[in-house]
Amino acid sequence: MKTSNQIGKDGEEHCISYLIKNKYKILEQNWRYTRCEIDIIAQINNYIVFFEVKTRKSNHIIPPEISISKGQEKRIIFAANHYIKKNKIDSEVRFDIIAITHNNKSYKLKHIKDAFYPTLN
Repeated sequence: MKTSNQIGKDGEEHCISYLIKNKYKILEQNWRYTRCEIDIIAQINNYIVFFEVKTRKSNHIIPPEISISKGQEKRIIFAANHYIKKNKIDSEVRFDIIAITHNNKSYKLKHIKDAFYPTLN
């Protein structure tokens, strides 16, 4: 039986394949700033997209996209802000969620664009 870490890594690899197939250019994977991590940073057209990937077994009670807390959103935004400044990014920015559910045979992927927005506080 797979551990939750293995399930997460498998989900991220499935997500990478999906993004490449849909013309995203992968810039970073598991990018860290202090204690914050962004699962995937990609580019499409004039957008830099920061992805949070959540993978769950299909029999899990809570859908993966619901399991992202406001605190986690703030940490992702904090790290993204550092990435933007460090790399002098002058593109539109978007925060997306890739929610993946799987059983032992297949994956179901849901791409939620503009899943959350930076706030002033």
